[in-house]
Amino acid sequence: MSTACWHCGEDTGSTPFTARTPDGLRNACCAGCAAAVEMIHRMGLSDYYQLRTENAPLAALDENDRTLALFDMPALVAPHRRPQANGHDALRLQLGSLRCAACCWLIEQMLTDLPGVHEARVNLATMQLSLEIDQGDLALPRQIAERLLRLGYSVTLPGDPRYERDLQKEKRRLLGRVMLAGLGAMQAMMYSFVLYLNVFDPSEAIYESMLRLTSLLIATPVVFYAGWPFFSGAWHGLKQRQLTMDLPIAIALLLAWGGSLVNMALGGSHVYFDSAAMFVFFLLISRALEQRQQHRVRRAWQRLQDALPQVVQRLRHAEPEWISVQEIQPGDILLLAQGDTVPVDGIVHEGEGDISEAAITGEPLPARRVVGDTLPAGGKVLEGRVQLRATGTVDSSLVAQIAEQVSRAAEERVTVVRDWQRVAPLFIGASLLLAVVTLAIHWEDSPALAFEHMLALLVITCPCALALAVPLGVSATLSTALREGILVASPKQLLALNQVRGVLFDKTGTLTLGDFQLTEFLDAASPAHPESLTQRLAIAAALESDHPHPLARAFDGMAADQALTDVRISREGAEGKRQGVHWRISGDPAYARPDSTCLLLSRNGEPSVRFWLTDQLRPETTAVLERLRRRGLTLRLASGDARSAVESLARQLPLVEARGQMTPTDKAAWLAQLAQAEGPQMMVGDGINDAPALLKAAVSVAPASATSLARRAAGLYLLDDNLRRLPALPDLAARSRQLIHQNLFWAVLYNVIAVPLAMAGFVTPWAAALGMAASSLVVTLNANRMNRWKASSC
Repeated sequence: MSTACWHCGEDTGSTPFTARTPDGLRNACCAGCAAAVEMIHRMGLSDYYQLRTENAPLAALDENDRTLALFDMPALVAPHRRPQANGHDALRLQLGSLRCAACCWLIEQMLTDLPGVHEARVNLATMQLSLEIDQGDLALPRQIAERLLRLGYSVTLPGDPRYERDLQKEKRRLLGRVMLAGLGAMQAMMYSFVLYLNVFDPSEAIYESMLRLTSLLIATPVVFYAGWPFFSGAWHGLKQRQLTMDLPIAIALLLAWGGSLVNMALGGSHVYFDSAAMFVFFLLISRALEQRQQHRVRRAWQRLQDALPQVVQRLRHAEPEWISVQEIQPGDILLLAQGDTVPVDGIVHEGEGDISEAAITGEPLPARRVVGDTLPAGGKVLEGRVQLRATGTVDSSLVAQIAEQVSRAAEERVTVVRDWQRVAPLFIGASLLLAVVTLAIHWEDSPALAFEHMLALLVITCPCALALAVPLGVSATLSTALREGILVASPKQLLALNQVRGVLFDKTGTLTLGDFQLTEFLDAASPAHPESLTQRLAIAAALESDHPHPLARAFDGMAADQALTDVRISREGAEGKRQGVHWRISGDPAYARPDSTCLLLSRNGEPSVRFWLTDQLRPETTAVLERLRRRGLTLRLASGDARSAVESLARQLPLVEARGQMTPTDKAAWLAQLAQAEGPQMMVGDGINDAPALLKAAVSVAPASATSLARRAAGLYLLDDNLRRLPALPDLAARSRQLIHQNLFWAVLYNVIAVPLAMAGFVTPWAAALGMAASSLVVTLNANRMNRWKASSC
């Protein structure tokens, strides 16, 4: 245990400074602290050290102890731990020092061995760990953190300000290692180049020895400092009895450095200090690019969660007051001025302004919002002042739901990734076995050459490119799609898009605006009804006031009867009682018109008032469907609305079939039949009644206006409130799949060609280092090409 400085508490190191005090010598970390201690005592202020702490010298706090202290405080862990319906708790942690998919596999394997941990999923792109653990076990988070630290990974709670500082520190440290390795590799190569030319005669052997010794001195810090992450990763894996990707790298480096040292001591001419230095340099360059890609994706997703403000002004008793955004409740009136960010979803209550929704939709141009318009959380007031009536809390806002779906997408595993994690230990074991076989094949020719060929094989078979091929391609796709206003909640569904044969659309709110207007009503009551028409209209408004269906919103501007009781809402309509009379409002298909839907208000089962409501087709609907049809997709419509309204709409659009008056079960069953007859189907819907079909579809899409349940059921979500991005989804899927296949093809082709050449002895260690690094660079740079993709709109 190192000694702490008496003055500041920092570690004094192995040779501490000393300060003279009346109580004897005190340790100090530097000359400045030593002088401060002596001056404080000379001025008679020694009580400072008594008042500062009762435990005289300050104990130096180990960084791991500081980290574990976070997990000893249930109040700090609680915001990141949520109960689940299955009786477990979901816990999310932030990781650091992740290097590849093999790191994810190792962490998941080691954590699921802990009692109380039921599932562990690591997202390489965002470096987040999601767990399912026993409910009520307060000690388990610390045990998880301890195991992660023993594995050599850093861990903290999401939102910890130290995490960003640690990322920057890790980035600077990696950059320093890259620079050292680059300088060392160049210098070692210069000396080795002279040795390769064989320009010295026997009388100048001392100069050869000097060049080899200089190469040793240069390569040693490159191998053991710049290359330390590989040794550390391999050692932590071995301690847990796991074969990690760092193991063959560490073995190759040790063999190259140690074998060269032994060969030099025995007077041999073969040394590989330059190859070892170049190997480290190329590996670190590849790792730095991978780190950059991971940080870019993490920042893109983090921007959504950081979009919301911490405090906001609420209007209370006609006076503004500052409150935390966590205190906002539905119905609160919030004051937003120029430059403010919308904290929760709401409706403009008063005023107007230009609002930028770029953080949500990616649309750079602001939109004018007036009284009655909806504003999503994350929008920014560029000009004007508005009063916003909150329609939900921070946790129920669109931004919060998007963040949750982003996390779900990040945790979902594409099949190839999951397969690689199972195959990784076998691949590494096979590489080590092939290295031994290579050594045996060439041993009789020359032990020195056999060693060189084995070394080249170990370097070539480093599985970095193969492990990174799919994760980097998927994470780049998610980041690019989010930038273009497309939220990919299920990467598997995105990649399945190009196999889709047909699309099933919902009508209201999907192909139409879902903004119904009451265009006509007719008094259908008998003269015996005592209620006036005005009273009955108020009863209809009261019945529809809490109904979630878009048809109900047509009654929002009408005065509602307050005497209604026992209101019950169902898919078919709503019913309630008023002074012993039973009232019900529901669809009336018999009186529906081609361009409108009919609702009937009944009194004790007898007709009272009929209402006709019309909806408007989305402006972009025809162009969107036409582009999808030209792609060869079969387009159909499934709606719960009256058949006449559905058929009228279908005649305006390029649809092959349209069905009305369908229940949620009917939609899901029809979709299943189509999938069996034609192949995979895509469902596009926005309502609660679309959720079963969205869950059943091979690919499910929800527009921005969708209900919360529909958004959760959908695998893809359009952040802009229109369908213009829908035809771009197949292009996005094709581009993503193309990049992933290119990465896999290159990684496999490289190994297929390079391994036999290395076993045959045609590849030198330095060339193997260059080829291995090049393969990882190709995979990383190819994934980065996804960032140039642009969505085309109708």
